[in-house]
Amino acid sequence: MSRQGALEDERGFTLTELLITIVIMGIVFAIASSSWFGAIESRRVDSATNQLVADLRLAHTQAKNRLTDTSFIVPSADSSTYQIGPPADLKTRTLPGDDQGTPKTKILAATTITFHSDGSAEIDPAGDITVAAIDGDPLHTIEINPVTSRIEIVT
Repeated sequence: MSRQGALEDERGFTLTELLITIVIMGIVFAIASSSWFGAIESRRVDSATNQLVADLRLAHTQAKNRLTDTSFIVPSADSSTYQIGPPADLKTRTLPGDDQGTPKTKILAATTITFHSDGSAEIDPAGDITVAAIDGDPLHTIEINPVTSRIEIVT
């Protein structure tokens, strides 16, 4: 068979087949990217919640070890910052954000928690702490037992 005959037997893809393939790939990419961004948002809220729980446990431990009150203060609703430490030396902390430092998570309600050296805690106003994405979903709730200062993520 000549070289000319071999080329005549080969067949490529039509323009229609290529366009259909590109459209299907675009649809799959759109579905996958929405799931991906949802997973990233969920991870941000998980990270912020874990940071908050670690700082709450730190405040509780400091109060017991130093035999002095230690405060945890969320100054306003929908805040991405909070303060922690002895009342005379509060340090401001910020919840994790994106690479540019833009807040992506928030604490839904203002609260003041004072951990005492006897292991108890005063929570004002009484209730749980809720951490959420800026748009409100997903969210996690942190529960603090005022008698024992037990800190636990409940949702």
